[in-house]
Amino acid sequence: MSKRLTKKELAKERFAANIGAFCCPLCGGEFVTTDTGVRCRRNHNFDLARQGYLSLFTGRQTSHYDQTLFLARREVFSAGVYAPLIDEISSLINALGIHEPLVLDAGCGEGSFLAGICSRVQPGGMIGVDISRAGIRLATSHSESIMWCVADLAELPFGSESVDVILNVLSPANYGEFKRVLKPGGVIIKVLPREGYLREIRQRLEGAAPYSNEDVLAKFEENLQVVQSTNLKYQVNVNSLLWQSMTKMTPLSRRHQISGPHPKQITIDLEIIQGSRA
Repeated sequence: MSKRLTKKELAKERFAANIGAFCCPLCGGEFVTTDTGVRCRRNHNFDLARQGYLSLFTGRQTSHYDQTLFLARREVFSAGVYAPLIDEISSLINALGIHEPLVLDAGCGEGSFLAGICSRVQPGGMIGVDISRAGIRLATSHSESIMWCVADLAELPFGSESVDVILNVLSPANYGEFKRVLKPGGVIIKVLPREGYLREIRQRLEGAAPYSNEDVLAKFEENLQVVQSTNLKYQVNVNSLLWQSMTKMTPLSRRHQISGPHPKQITIDLEIIQGSRA
């Protein structure tokens, strides 16, 4: 009877199969795998955590997102709130026609989105990166074959032209780094909120200003060639428990008090932009 591999052993195999895409965050050198993790030619060592993730972030933890937010996000994804978005992004990746693409989710949080598309596409590898160690630790509880990394989007630990698809879902972006690590012919798929996104929460926030994505969209168009753009809008039924999770999930509730009863439905209103290097 064969021995069941631990999370750390499984992660080691995944990283070893894709080690050529990674580079040292300290010197930019190529990695080789070791018994405990990875090492560059200048002997900078990074060990895999027992949970099965690799920390390639060398700065101080500055993320404002904590375990409460990530657990709430997990509950929201489990309830299927973002299932149409997962289907849409999966279809976009499959339509690219790239053979076994290496897919990077930049700003993956606790990993539910990337885990959701994993079974719907046939990638050469999937990598989830977030600066929050709390988020990545929670991400390792997903059973899908994904490489999880703590890393900074401002200094991605990947070689130039190493990634086929970059996903940036409701997360900040660093287009300089995205363009550096993107392969020729690769694509960046960004999901950003539109005016109606979580409208019911915004309407109940005391002192909250109306939302516009014009500045974020302009930044994307300034840095990338827009290939296509689509809108995805739908409503989800909510009960009191799901409402609580959705309000905990959004950072908006940390800056403003939410008042009033929960609505029967909540609006998901998103723009999906596909771009390439200009």
